[in-house]
Amino acid sequence: MLRSSLASLTLLTLCGCAIAPAPAPAAPITLTATAADGVTVYGTASFAALPDSAPLIVLFHQGGSNARAEYEPLVPWLNENGFRTIAWDLRVGGDIYGLNNRTADARLPVKPSSYCEGFPDMHAALDTSLEHTASNEAIIWGSSYSGALVFHLAAEAPDKISRVISASPANGPPMVDCLPQARLDELQTPAFVLSPRMEMKADEDFENKARFEAAGVAFMIVEDGIHGSSMLVDERTEADMSAARAAVIDWLSADPS
Repeated sequence: MLRSSLASLTLLTLCGCAIAPAPAPAAPITLTATAADGVTVYGTASFAALPDSAPLIVLFHQGGSNARAEYEPLVPWLNENGFRTIAWDLRVGGDIYGLNNRTADARLPVKPSSYCEGFPDMHAALDTSLEHTASNEAIIWGSSYSGALVFHLAAEAPDKISRVISASPANGPPMVDCLPQARLDELQTPAFVLSPRMEMKADEDFENKARFEAAGVAFMIVEDGIHGSSMLVDERTEADMSAARAAVIDWLSADPS
């Protein structure tokens, strides 16, 4: 923790030495990737003062949203825990949580007809993200529809992905062509699903939990959570989510074997 300015001034007076200010965190960087069909995908990198040897988390958002705004409260927490981040706006999204989705806006008036259409953006985002790490792999983190698609990405690019986090992986009719369970048999990467208690009501919800766990996926039911990655944000849940956040860091820090 940084000393207060008063404490710093007192120390300077006593020892007569100059105290160098702590380096300011690096400003967010805008990145672009190009999907296989030519769509430009926009990302925001937040590396803080972390070296490129630090683990990298690639963040994807929920439907109607954008990664900058959805993860804005979580990125400083991840940086403080030693993780570099790149948050990517996929073509299926909007302005939930305040900011605009740059990837979707750049395509207007064209709009996607399916959540599954965001998948090529994720492939491109992952490849571009790997250019910004000393490692040849990254952690991928999805929310809602992208929380389903991260399992497809992990199945198709296992050599590029070290871990998978999925918050509220979508299972409804709009995801029928890209359900997460469709790729669980191919999963080679450690994975962690977070689901808020409010979304665990029907028998089907617990059957899906059992499918994930049978595939070796860790599954946590989050009390007081809301849909998507925002279940970790106190201001959005109006509850103390520190225990859930700590569980995520513990899982990310644990030996994957």
